[in-house]
Amino acid sequence: MNITTWRTYILKRSLLKITLFTIITITLTSCANNKNHLIEVEGVDITYSEYFKTYDKLDMRKNLRFYKPFSIDTIVANLLEPLTKSINLLDTAKLPFEVDEEQAYLITSKDENGSIKHQLQLSYLSKTEYDDIGNFYIVSITEVDENPLKGHQILEKRDSIGNELKTYNLTNTLPIYQQIITTNSALLYKYYDYDIDNKKVVTVGTSANELYTYYNGAIYHIGYSINDEKANPEFHNEMLQLTREFILADTHHDM
Repeated sequence: MNITTWRTYILKRSLLKITLFTIITITLTSCANNKNHLIEVEGVDITYSEYFKTYDKLDMRKNLRFYKPFSIDTIVANLLEPLTKSINLLDTAKLPFEVDEEQAYLITSKDENGSIKHQLQLSYLSKTEYDDIGNFYIVSITEVDENPLKGHQILEKRDSIGNELKTYNLTNTLPIYQQIITTNSALLYKYYDYDIDNKKVVTVGTSANELYTYYNGAIYHIGYSINDEKANPEFHNEMLQLTREFILADTHHDM
């Protein structure tokens, strides 16, 4: 297999390994040369899990810096070299909807101890005929010093609204939690969007099914909403498996 064929093979793999550290380093150093990378803009508020904020304190972050979103395709084209703390890009063909827009958001902040942390959001969206967001699968990855769930047993079967809360294994030692909307209401789910007219990053509040876990120095918080999800009884299990693959990628664990 020649070099060109090999590179094509790597690019076409269902999950492409990159790193949060590499994203931050390369986009910062290339900011001056490429206007698509890390242009600082105004921003409003931060995102976090309403249910798990008691454990991770992500709502307590201060000194926020927001950057103009950039295409996920730009990340793939420039960042192929894996390092220790890895995240992964999703094969959008595995999502149960056609993706019309893919955007990456980078936000820096300080935690309650004053340490600078980075949060990356990967948004996979479908759009309606009126250009509104329809279906979505949104991943938030936030750096943390330690596992906020360590030492805690979450035994509840329902969240504070009454929606279903399920516990599964991400690995043989780490849990992953899934919140499934089963009532007519839900905890607020927030994600980043970009206000083009005002040139600032905003947070959008909506309802969504959610997944939450800690892995390899980061908190993963996923929100997803698909119009026809109730018609498929296996839908939520499929989204759980897709998310596990996304997080773990090429690593091997006893499930």
